Amino acid sequence: MNDNIKIGLLIVILAMVSLNTYKIFQIENVDVGKKVEAAPVKEKSKNLINKAQEIPPSNPLINEAAMGPLTTIFFDTEEKDFGNVNIDTENKYSFEFINNGTEPLKISNARGSCGCTVPDWPKHPIMPGQKGKIDVVFKPNKSQAGKPQQKTVTVTANTKPANTVLNIKAFVNPE
Repeated sequence: MNDNIKIGLLIVILAMVSLNTYKIFQIENVDVGKKVEAAPVKEKSKNLINKAQEIPPSNPLINEAAMGPLTTIFFDTEEKDFGNVNIDTENKYSFEFINNGTEPLKISNARGSCGCTVPDWPKHPIMPGQKGKIDVVFKPNKSQAGKPQQKTVTVTANTKPANTVLNIKAFVNPE
């Protein structure tokens, strides 16, 4: 009887894994039989890719059709180093971008990796060829004193991939 329960649980687990794999392939529009060749990746790009993989998508079950037509976004820079900053100061920076695709760009969310990093983004669509900016305020607190900080802002939009990661660095001066 005990073996029957084990076999039943194994079948349930295998069914769940198979279903999840199917959903992932469906979401990614991956052709299982098609071989995909990767382009060479520069060292800086590898770091950005690794960072992006650490951040889970806001909702992996939302398909692209629900987000509307896809476009592309290009940031002048994806990293800001504030250098040395003091506790409780407001360090502001605007990440400028352009919609270099053919569809209106719709940013659905921008979230900081912690409460000390607060982004503000355009709530209206950015038309093809138009520029926009994401304003970020980094306000370090006492617990960050004497330590280097690396924070991120994850921008979610109707782009592929849906998430773009912006990086902020600073060293918080001791009190």
